[in-house]
Formats: sequence, structure tokens, C-alpha cells
Amino acid sequence: MELASCSFGQSSKVSYLQMITAVAAIVNGGRLMQPYVVQRITAPDGTVLREVEPTVKRQVIQEETSATMCDLIEAVITDGTGQKAAVPGYRVGGKSGTSQKLDSDNEGARISSFVAVAPLDQPRLAVLVCLDEPHSWTTSGGTLSGPVCAEVLKKALPYLGIEPQVESAGQSDS
Repeated sequence: MELASCSFGQSSKVSYLQMITAVAAIVNGGRLMQPYVVQRITAPDGTVLREVEPTVKRQVIQEETSATMCDLIEAVITDGTGQKAAVPGYRVGGKSGTSQKLDSDNEGARISSFVAVAPLDQPRLAVLVCLDEPHSWTTSGGTLSGPVCAEVLKKALPYLGIEPQVESAGQSDS
């Protein structure tokens, strides 16, 4: 049974950092980047003490495959289970996830997740929200975690200086 469920990730265990790194590679032209947590350390006077430069580890998928995946994850937002993760003015891509907890005695225990990337034409921000055993009528990642991703993107994108663009087809103010 585990071999069959492995085909859709049900029995796989990866860290959240591994998951977001894989998603970033998918939308980054297929380039797997070395993850880091802190980009820059500055002194109180503003002097940069240390700065990490983005580093490409290797090419993991072809650029054409990356472009196709970007179209597919945008469709998750415009037409699929991630509509609640849409952010007006931005092209957002995403993927919902609902998984059974393998280490729980409760057979009904689930993790509800959603990952969102924006702006999709030049990705700058990836957000992963995982809710561990949510107490809700649903455990759907798009329904529960998607709106949290949207809120983070709504606040973080302007903070990063990324202004909203003309609405793309299907991603409106709704």
C-alpha cells in the first residue's frame, strides 16, 4: 500500500524547507537554489556586516517544464482548489495539499497545506502554510491554508516594493 500511496506523496516525509525549496525550483526556470534564512545582517548604523548571495546548486528540470508548471499552478488559483489564495493585482500560482498524518494514533488526523508563489512572471516570494490537525468542517488545503497565503502575499509583496499590475485573466478582485 505504501508504494501506491508514495506516487502522490502520501507516504513521503520531507521538511517544510525541502518542500518550499522544491517549489521555488519549479517556478525558477528549473534552477535549484541553495536555501538560506537570513539574506543580510546589518549593524545599527546600517553597515552591511554579512550578505548571502543567491547560489544555484543545479538545474533540476528544463526551463520549458518550469514554464508549463507555472501555467498549471496559476490555473490552480484561477480555476481550481486555490481560488481563495488569489491576490488582486498579482499573478499567483499555488498548490493545495491535504495529507494524512503518519505519526498520529488518530486515523482522521490531517495536515492542511497550501503553497503560493508570486508574482508568477518573475517569482520573488514563496509562502507555505501548513495547519497541523485543523479543527474545521474541512481539511482542504485550498480552503483553510490558501486564504492565509493570500494575506501574507497581500502584505509582503508591497513591502518588497512589488506593485500590483493589471489584473490577469481570471485573477480579479473576487
